[in-house]
Amino acid sequence: MFALGILVAVTSTVSALHVTDVEYYDLPRLFHLDDWEECAARRGRYCLGTFDLMPHQNERLYSVIQHLSADRYRFNHTRIHRGLCLPSSCAHVRDPSPRAHFSACVNHMTRDQYGLETNLTELQYCRIAGNTQPVDRWDLTFLYVTGLLLLANIVGTTYHLMASKDGTLIKQLVAWSVVDNWRRLTVNHSNGGDARLSALKPLQGMKALTLVLVVMAHSVLAYHLTYLYNPRFFEQSSHHILSAYMQNGTSIVQTFIMVSSFLLAYNLLLHAADNPKKQLSLKMFPRCLLHRIARICPLYMFVLGLATTWWTRGGDGPLWSPMVEDEAARCRDKWWVQVLFANNFIKPDDRCLIHTWFLAVDMQLYIVCAVLTLLLGRWPRVAVKILTVCIFGSMLMNFAIIYNWQLKPMVQLMIPELMRTQFPGERSFTWLYSAPWDSLPSALIGLLAAFLYHCHQEDGYQPAQSRCLRILYRLSVPCMFLWVLGGYWMKDVTRPLVVALYATVDRPVFMALTAFAMYGFINKIDSVWWKFLSWRGWELLGRMSLSIYLTHWLISLTLLAQRTNTNRAAVFDIGCHWLGTIFLSYCAALPLHLLVELPAMRFLQSLAM
Repeated sequence: MFALGILVAVTSTVSALHVTDVEYYDLPRLFHLDDWEECAARRGRYCLGTFDLMPHQNERLYSVIQHLSADRYRFNHTRIHRGLCLPSSCAHVRDPSPRAHFSACVNHMTRDQYGLETNLTELQYCRIAGNTQPVDRWDLTFLYVTGLLLLANIVGTTYHLMASKDGTLIKQLVAWSVVDNWRRLTVNHSNGGDARLSALKPLQGMKALTLVLVVMAHSVLAYHLTYLYNPRFFEQSSHHILSAYMQNGTSIVQTFIMVSSFLLAYNLLLHAADNPKKQLSLKMFPRCLLHRIARICPLYMFVLGLATTWWTRGGDGPLWSPMVEDEAARCRDKWWVQVLFANNFIKPDDRCLIHTWFLAVDMQLYIVCAVLTLLLGRWPRVAVKILTVCIFGSMLMNFAIIYNWQLKPMVQLMIPELMRTQFPGERSFTWLYSAPWDSLPSALIGLLAAFLYHCHQEDGYQPAQSRCLRILYRLSVPCMFLWVLGGYWMKDVTRPLVVALYATVDRPVFMALTAFAMYGFINKIDSVWWKFLSWRGWELLGRMSLSIYLTHWLISLTLLAQRTNTNRAAVFDIGCHWLGTIFLSYCAALPLHLLVELPAMRFLQSLAM
């Protein structure tokens, strides 16, 4: 729970624009929800919408609201959000149109209580509480696909158990054996396996721990999407120095990209070393690409299918429609874009499972890294020099893009109002954070680390014997935390040159430190880190990382969207939500990995290779 302590807001926090406690609680509540269950029991019409405040008889209060909202680290208090049950909330208001009734009701309540008027700017829905949508063809199609997958697992498992152990087994059928896939999930490669691959065990620990932190960050983001009982918690937290670990910690997801490119290059280099007659060349590129597609696409398409169909039937509540049903509708509209891994370029502002931007960038950079590795693999020492130049070249390219397009680093985008709306129309999120060129240096750093590691192995170099490397290695992990914390002082910087420089070096510096730490882990410079990251539990969770990553956002939104009242934000509440999301994601990932991800990957690879 210490990690969530970064959200603690001290009462003495001084905001950029000071408003007293009394003034703050004299404002109209930012969020309000009527009792959903009572409304459903009475068969009332529940309406959810957003209203702009306007001055009426209380100019002073409106001025305070404008003054407060001018602080970018606060929510926009000139815009309030209401969920009301009609007609019980405003029985005295008569209007045949649900929209007009809802608008008039909120306007009367706000005017009577605060002396302000409201204007309905966004009506999210007005419907009978508790009504459900009928099953459609999308739902039935996904149901049939799920049935076929289960049937394939039953047939494959039965065949594997009944087939003769001495005979030749049909790979395409054994691929669907739950027994064999469980063995693959739990196998320990350290026992009699390749020592070169056994040395990479800490990478599974890195992946598992990184994923835990990613889920924590996404849990906080999901809380911003809800109707909050105490929005001031996030407003005060945003000014605390330790909030930098949330606002500037987004670089940690680059660890997946760096590790992915490292494993790609290192495995190809090992293949070339073990098969001297099969030199690396671009002829191997189609096979590399098919391997990656078989690895990611089946599970990705299954989870995407779930999100567009039966996910919407997993609960109900006042926020179920905006948080779940609207997301499912966007996914139905652009499912083909998601499958083509182009969702960060085509309709980027229509967020379908916002965390899947990473899969698009990862696939795009995988192609780049595969081509570079296959071209440079014959000359590892030359490749080290070329990749070093490429890293600095990609950083210069990013600087030019950032400076000319006036983009901002993520630490300046992690403000309450943008997080609540998932960064709509924010150019820096689309063309920097989720763009492949901003992650390119991280991928190239992973390639460079792989080539260096391979060269050092061939030379018999022992980094643990170097005193300088041992010192730098022990400094790398603390420096990672200090670098992220340093982003706190960049939050309000506006000078274009300084902003562009920081946005350019932020991810590469963090990834360079991470890669150096990784290099020390796999070379056993520190036995403590080696033992911790090589724990068998991390290995199992690391192998299921794709299933966990894909499902955790759906679970996080489900847990929050089915609540029928405003959500209280506090360290304990968010911490419980985070831990609950992790636990349920692990529970969901196990059957997905065994019944969908692993068998589908093995089946496709057996057909194509």
